[in-house]
Amino acid sequence: MRYRKIFALLALAVLLVPVLAACGGPTNIDAALTTYKITLSQDSAKAGTIVFHVHNDATDLKHEFVIFKTDLPPDQLPLNAEGAVDEEGAGVTHIDEVEVEAGQAADLTVDLEPGNYVLICNINDNNEQHYMHGMYVGFTVK
Repeated sequence: MRYRKIFALLALAVLLVPVLAACGGPTNIDAALTTYKITLSQDSAKAGTIVFHVHNDATDLKHEFVIFKTDLPPDQLPLNAEGAVDEEGAGVTHIDEVEVEAGQAADLTVDLEPGNYVLICNINDNNEQHYMHGMYVGFTVK
């Protein structure tokens, strides 16, 4: 009888572990910003809460980390008259953003649905559009 109880508890534990793991917390992704480049620790995630740990590793420039949902290629987002990405342009949905000073870090927590996203820096620094210098990366939510 004692062994049955132990076996039943072990069986219950084995069944609960995958269920509890599936209910885990948010997905954490590191995003390193350098001069005209964004590097992610992973290029996709499951739908749900995602925390981007954004580090501005540049020593001389402030950067933005802007999230758009879009099916457009990362290098073909709509531009405004100044050459920055038009955050209300056709084919893009602005999700959220954070500005990070040089050498600083910030977290950006978002709830993302399945789809394609583009993460960019949309700073215009002395008429230098960071996006136009290639500061963007595609991201997929499954």
